[in-house]
Amino acid sequence: MSTAQTDPGATQWTHASIQRILNVTLDRDEAEQSQWSRTYLKEVAEELAAENDGQVPLLNVDLVDRLLLSRLSLDPHGDVMTDDAEIITVLACLPKDESSWDYLAQAWIRCKQEENGFRKLAAPVVSSRQAVLDQIRKLLVSYIGLVLQNPEMFPGHQKRGKLTVSPLVLVPTLLKANSATSGGSLYGSGASSSSTSNVADWTVIPSDEVSAFLNDLLARYAGEEEQELGAMLGPALQEITRRVRDGDGDEAEPADSNAASSTPAQGAAGAVPPAQLQQQMAQAMRTGNFGALAQLLQQQQRGAGGAGGAAGGDQNAARQALAALLGGGAAGGLGFPLKEGMTIAGLDWRVYSNAIAELVAHKPVAAMMTSLESFNPANATAPAFERDSLLGPLIRLSAFTSSYPSVTRQFFTNLKGRPRAEVDNNLVTVRGSLDLVYSINFQIFNALVRAGPESRERVLDYWAKACRLNIKRGAMRVRPDLVSSDGFMVNLFEMLLRFAEPFMDARYSKIDRIDPDYLRIQKRFDISELTRLRATEQEAKEWVESAAPPAAAPNFITEVFYFTVRLANLGLGKTVRSYDDREKELGRLKQRMQEYEADRASWQNTPQAPQYENFITRTKAELESGREELVASAAQLLNPSLTERVITFLSFVMTWLVRMAEPSGKHPNPTVSLPLPQDVPKRFSVLPEHIFEDVVDILLFFGRYQPNCLTASAKDDLVTFSVTFLSSGWYIKNPFLKAKLAEIIFYNVMPYGHMSTGALGETINFHPLALRHLVPAMMSFWIEAESTGSHTQFYDKFNIRYHLSQIFKVIWENPQHKQRIHEEARGRESDFTIFINRLMNDVTFLLDDALEKLLELHAKQVTMADEAAMAALDEEQRNDIASRVNSLESQIKSDFAFGHEFLRLLVDFTAETKDAFMTPEIVDRLAAMLDFNLDLLVGPRCQELKVKDPKKVGFDPKQLLRQILSVYLNLAAKAEFVQAIAKDGRSYRKEIFFKAAGIASRFMLKSPAEIEVLEGLVGQVEQVKQMEEEEDEDLGEIPDEFMDPLMATLMKDPVLLPKSRVIVDRSTIKSHLLSDSTDPFNRAPLKIEEVLPADDLRAQIQAFTAERRAAKQK
Repeated sequence: MSTAQTDPGATQWTHASIQRILNVTLDRDEAEQSQWSRTYLKEVAEELAAENDGQVPLLNVDLVDRLLLSRLSLDPHGDVMTDDAEIITVLACLPKDESSWDYLAQAWIRCKQEENGFRKLAAPVVSSRQAVLDQIRKLLVSYIGLVLQNPEMFPGHQKRGKLTVSPLVLVPTLLKANSATSGGSLYGSGASSSSTSNVADWTVIPSDEVSAFLNDLLARYAGEEEQELGAMLGPALQEITRRVRDGDGDEAEPADSNAASSTPAQGAAGAVPPAQLQQQMAQAMRTGNFGALAQLLQQQQRGAGGAGGAAGGDQNAARQALAALLGGGAAGGLGFPLKEGMTIAGLDWRVYSNAIAELVAHKPVAAMMTSLESFNPANATAPAFERDSLLGPLIRLSAFTSSYPSVTRQFFTNLKGRPRAEVDNNLVTVRGSLDLVYSINFQIFNALVRAGPESRERVLDYWAKACRLNIKRGAMRVRPDLVSSDGFMVNLFEMLLRFAEPFMDARYSKIDRIDPDYLRIQKRFDISELTRLRATEQEAKEWVESAAPPAAAPNFITEVFYFTVRLANLGLGKTVRSYDDREKELGRLKQRMQEYEADRASWQNTPQAPQYENFITRTKAELESGREELVASAAQLLNPSLTERVITFLSFVMTWLVRMAEPSGKHPNPTVSLPLPQDVPKRFSVLPEHIFEDVVDILLFFGRYQPNCLTASAKDDLVTFSVTFLSSGWYIKNPFLKAKLAEIIFYNVMPYGHMSTGALGETINFHPLALRHLVPAMMSFWIEAESTGSHTQFYDKFNIRYHLSQIFKVIWENPQHKQRIHEEARGRESDFTIFINRLMNDVTFLLDDALEKLLELHAKQVTMADEAAMAALDEEQRNDIASRVNSLESQIKSDFAFGHEFLRLLVDFTAETKDAFMTPEIVDRLAAMLDFNLDLLVGPRCQELKVKDPKKVGFDPKQLLRQILSVYLNLAAKAEFVQAIAKDGRSYRKEIFFKAAGIASRFMLKSPAEIEVLEGLVGQVEQVKQMEEEEDEDLGEIPDEFMDPLMATLMKDPVLLPKSRVIVDRSTIKSHLLSDSTDPFNRAPLKIEEVLPADDLRAQIQAFTAERRAAKQK
């Protein structure tokens, strides 16, 4: 059926519709009746009349191209080369500020509006008329493409003589500027871009028609080369993200004839867009063409001064551009701070981000976007890559003060003065905005990845570039102006977490999809100089060189996993370490300020008083701003939505690391079997150390600040991971990584909220691997911590062992853990003896050091209280005393903090494993240590331990006495212990014990029954002591060759040291080797298995003692 039959009015409707859509007519009278608002195309009318026997036909679709060409060719501002009154009238009545874009865009809008006129007609009519409109729109879009790419093709390429048609005219449309406030006009006019009537603005496609407009544009050009679509949309995309970076108040100039032109136009009328101008400046910098750079800077300054100039009239534009280039785009590169641009404190950025997200929902646009040079700038520095790459300004939006100080000022200043509820509400607001940033950024990149293989590869290249440029963020210290910001890198990491979610299911069913050899063959980012878990640099190099060429490209899961792992290091890992460093720095500053304030009396009347006051004032201000900075950072780093994803990922990585370490490589199905073999798999030993370190550092951060973020599955994975590598410590070369495993458990067993044993307490008391392997693992690491290889290892061990002591406290009442302790004491007697020896050594040193320093502190405080004595000293001497007092207080407090905990553990172990403490190499030293400290606490010198404010230094003499007496009571029934006390001729005196018993009774430190046991112990010691004295008397003078050269006592079990050939008692050398694995006489390495029994000498000693005793009996 023909159109005439289905739609009798089709011809007249088509004619009228074309007139309305194009706003043209071929009838002079009709034009005159419209007061010439409808353009009379006289030349076309005359041509058609000549072609049709003098009759002007009705308009149809075939004439639209001709009509458009004629209409667009009219130039109201051109020189009129005719005296035809009608043509002169037509030109005079054309809209004076209507550009070719405005005309075509308005025609497209009218074409869409025509659809409303026939919606209720019969379906065949609707179909035929829609087909007509579709053809017209197709032609309109073709002409739109032409004028965007070649504006000078038609006269109307300028507006008001200075605004030039370019792809940037699409910006208000893409931002849906007629339906939402996008802030500011397109070219800095000061008028709202939502007003299509304002002469400074470009026509904007209605927001509800933008998608249809894009579909038309893509239907026409998507099949063409990406460069053609990029030439039309690329500059607009770049302008949108530039506004996010610089703020909407700084507007771009339109390009002169072609936005992609590389030649700067002369004058403001044809200025180059800022993004393009910056690229040209960067090129001049790279090539050393400073003459060209100077001209470009001058051009930018000229543009900045114009009414529609770049940077909205900002006279510092050139200086800032140069700072960005020379400073790598970082704030303050040359001392010129870069602008914040839009921030999450406002709502404007959402319009721009959403515009990009909606655009890339169209696959052709997404594919085109990744092909733009600005998507992944070739020669950018790390800071410039963040700010100048197409999507960098969207990714970098964050709460970090270093990038967005105004966010901190708005939400987190005056923390002490703000109500807590207000601060909490601000946190919710900021985190809500961040969640939206994360969501939109992922939406954008997910669309790019799904746009096709080439687009996906370009996205991977973008992530790789971010990693390569920011390799310095993996260092301990780095200049912030040489790398991308925390916000950019953390947000990029968060984006990768979302890409990783699909393969991180609860059962880790896709973990086998990750290629373990990827780091061996990948070329995306360099890891050649990274420290490995065990392998040397040469071993790692040989491992890479020996790799066979890959049979196929790595799958996307593998790529995403390793990129996320890398960005965990360069992004979140670096940021949390910086957070910790900053907090410690503020802590040290606060302590120093408090010391000055506490010593105010010593300096307030001195000439230096103003300097002290100034320091205190400045420090208070810095502490306040520092705290605000940390709260702003925590708003992002501890955002629950982020921590949830991070914990899921870290659980996956921990499981993967255990899988890489175990020989079968099948964990978690089945679960790893411990301990691991001595031979470390190569695939594990060559892994970059940072993978392990990032896991523990981030978990430590969460453990300190948000311990309730661990899910049930994450707790299981963390315990499996920690127990695996604590029990198989040889898999990790760096002892501090293993120390952090203990520290993670420590923070997560500390009481938190309603959890009396923290987030992990229940897990470590029920987890099968923990029940079997945690106790021996902690004992082994307690021993290993003696030597960390660091210059601070003597003090490092106390921190490590303190963490372990707290874990012991949490598991101590668990029968299965306690059974494991007994099994270790019986089955691994040698290792257990070393463990308790190290524990005893720590208690001995810490208590000795603390009590000795208490004596000194007491003396110093007595001196300071003596006004006459202090007055006799000069100022320097008084300051020295005050400084020494501060130092002593700090050291004593630290000693007692560790000492009380280790002594508590000693009490526990002596109660459970008494026999282990009865070996000759242990029991004598234990008794001597206890006697010495008991003598100091209650003996003649106890008054010298009195200091001002003992709580300040952690000195609790009653608690210390209670703990020491507990050890005596635990071992009182052991004959070896009684004998060891009796042998202690240096500190033991029965009077001291009786005094201690009296104090314990008076202050109820021990029960009456326990006091009786203690007094009974003294009675036993006195009996043994008397017997030994009589025995010594029986022996008389002992030959030197029978005496132990180290202890000066009669040897009972003499052994020969093979290297030095010296004979000592076995108990003496065993005691020595517990702390030092060398021959005490020549420092040669020595093991107890190497000593040789001196059987002949033993026989002589035995004969000697028998003879003397027999003689005495006669």
